[in-house]
Amino acid sequence: MHAIGVSPAYFISRFTHRFTPDDVADSLGELARQGFRMFQLEVFHRENLDDWRARGAAIVRRQSIAHGLQASQFVAHFMLEDFADRQNLISNASIEQMKVVLDIVDRFEECRVITVPLPAFEDRAVSSREKYLFLFERCAGKVSRLLSMVEDAGRRMALEILPGAIVGGIDGFLRLCEHLGSGTLGLNFDTGHAWACKENLYLVPAKLGSRILGTHLCDNFGHENLSLRPGAGSIDWPRLIAALEACGYKGPWDIEIICEPEDTAIEYGTGCKFIENLLNRS
Repeated sequence: MHAIGVSPAYFISRFTHRFTPDDVADSLGELARQGFRMFQLEVFHRENLDDWRARGAAIVRRQSIAHGLQASQFVAHFMLEDFADRQNLISNASIEQMKVVLDIVDRFEECRVITVPLPAFEDRAVSSREKYLFLFERCAGKVSRLLSMVEDAGRRMALEILPGAIVGGIDGFLRLCEHLGSGTLGLNFDTGHAWACKENLYLVPAKLGSRILGTHLCDNFGHENLSLRPGAGSIDWPRLIAALEACGYKGPWDIEIICEPEDTAIEYGTGCKFIENLLNRS
């Protein structure tokens, strides 16, 4: 049976980006009733890390066991700013904070993937190739240190590439892997980000193969970085699902939808049925 889950966008849609561990825990029963089997952990704001480590992870763990749900990955959303500009690239704050992330994930034995997002890079001082290469090396060095920490803890690390990231798109991610000499660095495949970047989505699975460690399945019309319900944009979903299965993808099929709080149940329920029907036909 295919495991369909939700990304942290579910909790953002219901409770805003200020969602708490209690909000997550209280939502898991409803997710189970809708037919979801997986959910993704996330700390959105850096200042919430200690609360998640001190009590939040235990609360969510108890409820996930009670409702039969598993955590598919941890998204370190708060690390976005660590890759957003020159000053933050030089900072080592994320290295210490990854230790806290690993403490949180220790509560969830089944959660094998930690995702670090790379946002749009904004620095007007990048005026030459030499300056860009310097910043690329800083980015690569930070990714390498985080990767070593995660893998030493027995987990896998994935990047999530947002439009405008310093490394570029999917091909840039592969160049980064080659630069690092890493055969294990993975990607959390956000279909909305990739589609908005004008990627050929249907070639991404073949390009990445086993590097795809998880998904944020969402839709848009290819010109704006939206997270619409799968089927609500212009992605050819039967073709994309077939491409993922052809490359041997066996991970969870986690859905990402940003919507109004009152629409969360119907949007995610409809998205779940849509993906489930495609998987059952394949």
